Amino acid sequence: MSGHRVLVVDDSDLARTLLTRTLEKAGFAVTAASDGAAGALVALRELPSVVVTDLDMPVMDGHQLLRLLKSEPSTASMPVVILTSHGEAPSRFWGSRIGADAYLTKDCEPAELVATVGRLASRGPTTERSHATPELGPLDVLGRVVRQLDASLLHATLVNTLLERCLGATDLHAAGRETLQVVARVVDANLLAIGVTEPDAATLHVLITKPVSLRAAERFVSTVLATMDPGPRVIPDVVLTGATDGDGDADASNIVSFALPLRGASGLLALSPSEPQQFESTSRHLIQDLTTHAGLVLDNARLGQRLQELSTLDGLTRLLNHRAIHEVLGHELERADRHGRNVAVIICDLDFFKRVNDTHGHVAGDTALCAAASALTRVLRVSDACGRYGGEEFLAVLPETDLEAARRVAERLRRAVAEHPAALPSGASVTLTASFGVASHAELAAGATADTLVSLADSRLYQAKAAGRNCVRP
Repeated sequence: MSGHRVLVVDDSDLARTLLTRTLEKAGFAVTAASDGAAGALVALRELPSVVVTDLDMPVMDGHQLLRLLKSEPSTASMPVVILTSHGEAPSRFWGSRIGADAYLTKDCEPAELVATVGRLASRGPTTERSHATPELGPLDVLGRVVRQLDASLLHATLVNTLLERCLGATDLHAAGRETLQVVARVVDANLLAIGVTEPDAATLHVLITKPVSLRAAERFVSTVLATMDPGPRVIPDVVLTGATDGDGDADASNIVSFALPLRGASGLLALSPSEPQQFESTSRHLIQDLTTHAGLVLDNARLGQRLQELSTLDGLTRLLNHRAIHEVLGHELERADRHGRNVAVIICDLDFFKRVNDTHGHVAGDTALCAAASALTRVLRVSDACGRYGGEEFLAVLPETDLEAARRVAERLRRAVAEHPAALPSGASVTLTASFGVASHAELAAGATADTLVSLADSRLYQAKAAGRNCVRP
């Protein structure tokens, strides 16, 4: 045990004397202090190998001493043993939460104390006395306590702000945007990003705090995506919030990134600090401490997004399900009536689809359905909506579209299905065709319902079937 110095901090003269004798008998060099403030002064001045401290003490208690020592760079790795008469769970929890290396009660056997101190003293690196600060005085310790309390309050406020703003987000882009806006309040950076990489998807949200050039934003996005490494088959879903019409530039070679802990995915927080040296000294530790909470926010948003998808998307084709596409149509009809505009629908039914299932099996039929859905969505506009209406039927809702324009879209849809054979799991391929019925809101009386419009399109679908299939009506 020689060479290891132990600091004993206890306001009881008897307890200090007994602890000092026990540890000195085991070969330790012991220094004693009568309260937490005096103990902090000795620890910072002399850098002992281990600190053994009571909890209930005047001026500064053991928990406050522990938090101060763990927050100071020179003593952060110094092992601290809490030795107290308190054995209740809250005290143990708080002690371990703020960094205690061991927790013993005063009625423990002397051998257990000696073994614990010996284990901790030999486990950690030997502290160089040359790094001690003998010039410290009581006011210096008080100042460090105040700074530590301010830092803890800032961290708690930042975490609380993050959780208040972000836990209500139900999709990754909303959660990413809100998280970045919180981070931007404590970091000077023109560009910040949050990325999530999942086995089959990648989401990146970029926040531009000051206008930069489009080229700078693209360079930043490219660098962050390279770090995320979503894989060659994944098309990242990238959204930028902020202006890209400025002339500001961003140094893509000076991007700082932090890993975000996620379940079943990898997360990344990246930013390009305006002043790298200042960021390292003032903000890095704040962001590092925030990563666990940011991961919680993103996991919560992923869960909300997944639940939303389960309630609105068809499980096979990933198009809107029957209920969701019907709701979209209802909203578009209300908007059309309110603003005197038009909306059209196209209903599509794959021709002789039962033959695919009977000939190749239902797994192949599912593959063919997905191929048809993909062909349809490639033709439609971003503003259009498409859903699986039932079985092998699909319904497309086209806002701001009259009957003739919708008929032309349906013709393009028909060609897309016919010209893109579905590759089956067996290696074979099957060519599909489809029949289409088109109807426009303008054909109906005012106040017509979604069911009425779909019924009109459906009747025209049957006309297309009767005309020989693989055609559009009207």
